[in-house]
Amino acid sequence: MKEWYLRQTPRDRIIVLVVGVLSLLGLFYAFIWYPMATGLDNNRTLINTKRETLQKMEVAKAKITALDGGSGIKLKDAGNKAPYALIDERIRAGDLGTPDRVEPRGANGARVQFSNVDFDKLVLVLADLELYGLSVDTMNITRSPKVEGMVSARFNMEKK
Repeated sequence: MKEWYLRQTPRDRIIVLVVGVLSLLGLFYAFIWYPMATGLDNNRTLINTKRETLQKMEVAKAKITALDGGSGIKLKDAGNKAPYALIDERIRAGDLGTPDRVEPRGANGARVQFSNVDFDKLVLVLADLELYGLSVDTMNITRSPKVEGMVSARFNMEKK
């Protein structure tokens, strides 16, 4: 290969050198620089997303603690309301919109279904309902692909 290079004209030697250097730079960019740069950007984006989620969870924690009063859980009196009526009332008070379904489930429970609800508000309402002595028995939540923070939810609640 050295012999072939030395047989070339000075102009062709310069062209071969320039093409070789450009090829090495292209390979360096394609296999080392670009993957590192995009990996760093992806990691920064992921970290920022996780920080935002953590901040939202801290705000929700503060709200739940404020509902609790910070001195232990004190159950609220639901009166003689049936669980499904209490759940329906607290959902409307929590500004979740109208659920697709709230129906009785035995004497001490209810089945609730939402097709599109704000997740943060739903969690706050569920925490409020626990203060009335109700707990989530089963729950199925699916994230909305169209709107961030919106979910479809189906859950059963029962008196403790």
